[in-house]
Amino acid sequence: MNGTTTTRTDETEQIAKYWNDIAYDFDAIYTGKKNPISRGLDRWLRRDIYERYEWVMRQAGPPDLTGMKICDIGCGSGRFVASLAKRGAQVTGVDFAPDMLKLGAQLAEKEGVTDRCKFVLSDVLDWKTNEKFDLVIAIGFWDYVADPLPRLQVIRSLTKTTFLSAWPRAATLRAAIRKVRLKADGCPVYFFHLAQVEDYLQRAGFRVDSREILGQLHCVKSSVVAT
Repeated sequence: MNGTTTTRTDETEQIAKYWNDIAYDFDAIYTGKKNPISRGLDRWLRRDIYERYEWVMRQAGPPDLTGMKICDIGCGSGRFVASLAKRGAQVTGVDFAPDMLKLGAQLAEKEGVTDRCKFVLSDVLDWKTNEKFDLVIAIGFWDYVADPLPRLQVIRSLTKTTFLSAWPRAATLRAAIRKVRLKADGCPVYFFHLAQVEDYLQRAGFRVDSREILGQLHCVKSSVVAT
């Protein structure tokens, strides 16, 4: 793991602290290390967390991704990173919550893919790199971004071909409940209409190829517009 010291807004610091504090509890959604009732509630109320994972795995390409370079922006505990690396890709995960990246590194070691995984401690806005990636994903990321355009423009500069993103849908009952709950926990959260998502992507230099609604999410596959 390599890290950078950056100057962040108060809100970004607030979000990073929130995710760092809940890293182990959140990862239990994937590990299932909860009591049966909690696991059942996750499968019911957080079904789209599992659905977005399956969507990314389908959209990423063939089973063998050997030779591909992939970047996961807001990689969290590395679930996507490790799974894509197991398919042969070289995968870089970027996140600003140190404990999330510790979990990611542990998972990569457990799955035997450490040699194909790299973890970067940074906000994508502050990440200094010359690397380019065949595929970039940003899942569970836009929920905490008030203005997506600057980060989308950075992501566009990293992307050779394809970008997969999942956006929390605005104007749903669960969006309202989630906003109240996260505000009480000190974490801002944002929601988007599909027209907004498509506008942001197009302004950043992407073409929208397909979109799906999975539960509370807009899942969008985009490609780079040649300049």
